[in-house]
Amino acid sequence: MNNLNDINWNHLFCFYEVAKAQSLKKGAAYLQTAPSTLSEKLKKLEQTLNKKLFIRSSSGLKLTMDGEFLFDQISTIFENGRKVIESLSGDIVGGYPVQVGIEETFSTEIAAEFASQYWDLFAPFGTVNTLRQADHEVLIENLVQDKIDFGLSLRVPKRKNIEYAEVDSFEIVFCCSDELYDKFKNEHDILINIPFAEAPWDKSLNDSIYEHLRKNNVRPREKITSDHPEFLKKLCQRGRCVMFLPKNPLEDYEGLKTFQFGQPLRIALYALWKKDREGLVSIKKLKELINSKLSQVPERYADVDYQIEVSDISDDLLV
Repeated sequence: MNNLNDINWNHLFCFYEVAKAQSLKKGAAYLQTAPSTLSEKLKKLEQTLNKKLFIRSSSGLKLTMDGEFLFDQISTIFENGRKVIESLSGDIVGGYPVQVGIEETFSTEIAAEFASQYWDLFAPFGTVNTLRQADHEVLIENLVQDKIDFGLSLRVPKRKNIEYAEVDSFEIVFCCSDELYDKFKNEHDILINIPFAEAPWDKSLNDSIYEHLRKNNVRPREKITSDHPEFLKKLCQRGRCVMFLPKNPLEDYEGLKTFQFGQPLRIALYALWKKDREGLVSIKKLKELINSKLSQVPERYADVDYQIEVSDISDDLLV
């Protein structure tokens, strides 16, 4: 084989579907062709490439090392191809993973909950991956360069080719250990006298927090910073510091006492996507989720059987 004209792309697509399904029978069912016809196409592809792609046995098909390499290389080609067809035709195709960029901020827990719920809506069409974004500008660049399908951020975009919508707004609460809270007569004194924890990468949010504290005549005597939220949370649970959190309506915050004072401080979380991607089912499902409340989880949120059905698990594998 000397060039791309020598390859039969239909044979390559058949290989992709069989390798993804890890089954000749399932691959044939998806492609709506006879297993014998599909097997012949796979053999012709192996002859064209002069490589053995499958190990055939009574238990089924298994990819060889060359087969694994080929599948890894062509997956992106066909996944992107499905997106192109969806964008141009308006038909729902699916069959590709969604990359969700989540801005590195203290609200990551809320964003992760939203992405978790999005999984359930998109599951019939593909899987969902999340990628950490160092800041808002990095998220925007990755969105523009199609490295992510949509992003979650505390800021609205300025670029005209990027659409956005508010996912939800959440209340900022202060928290400390239950035991520490019970030691004080007044919540203000906890915030003033116990080290106050903040995340250094959230400068605009930190400014909003301190402005809120000033309005309520609270000025912490000591401040601590960390790039690791879990470190701060462990200190907080042991009564070593006070911190602030986005109030997740689905979270129990075991071991922590949350409190608020003055006018509640609320922060909005936004979903961002490219306008020219609105024809994709991935964005249609995103908009569908945005129109619901974070506390209104998908119907089968806690149902394990849902993933078994979506993944088309054979009854032979289940107890």
